[in-house]
Amino acid sequence: MKKSTQTWLFFIIALLPTSLLGETYSSPCRNHPPYLYFVDGTCRGVLPELLEDILSELGHDISWLEAPWSRSYREAQKGNVDILIRHSMNPSREPFLLPITYGHDVRNLSFYLSPAFNGDITSYKDLAKVNIGAIRGAYYSSDFSNLDPIGLTLVGNTEQLVAMLELGRVDVVVASETQWKDQFEGRFEKATFIDSFINSYYISIAKNSKALSIYDDVARVMLEYRKSGKVDQYFKKYAVTPPEQNFE
Repeated sequence: MKKSTQTWLFFIIALLPTSLLGETYSSPCRNHPPYLYFVDGTCRGVLPELLEDILSELGHDISWLEAPWSRSYREAQKGNVDILIRHSMNPSREPFLLPITYGHDVRNLSFYLSPAFNGDITSYKDLAKVNIGAIRGAYYSSDFSNLDPIGLTLVGNTEQLVAMLELGRVDVVVASETQWKDQFEGRFEKATFIDSFINSYYISIAKNSKALSIYDDVARVMLEYRKSGKVDQYFKKYAVTPPEQNFE
């Protein structure tokens, strides 16, 4: 009788939808407070809490790994991590990421000038004539991505950009609210030119990971959170302006 019961339990479990079977998924966490930051062995902030609650609602858990964006990006390509949080999308990311938006806002790219640079930047035409510093693997805008400047110097972090700008090894650096603009503001002269555009933000499932099976469920719950206004609550908790929502 006991063996028969075990057999039936095995078949019942095998027939359950994947979303009803608890699983632990991995996601890298980088230092970008208050949106996300790694502390005491785990990830905190607006987006980690949002993702944790969605996965918990679906009966799943999350394991956080401390890693910079460049490494997170590479590991997602290989399927070694399951979920990426708080990023933009561009054509180079589409082959290996399935995006789920949580909102959008107006993003402003600003350009800061080296003390050794004489002149101003008033357009992308001007920008194409100088040596630009930027973060490797970061997405700035479609116009910036299509730019073919005289020089483009890519570095791993903002501290390197600051040092190179101070030393005049680059003429201009690009930055925004999401890419440590405050490290340059007031310290370097700001160019006249600003690139403003609508930028959507995403949580994405890596296509080559085991989380692919829960993509539809995560997307469904995220849409419910957005329409109900629940997404806004996570931002307000950290005194951050919530993103705009568009359901057309």
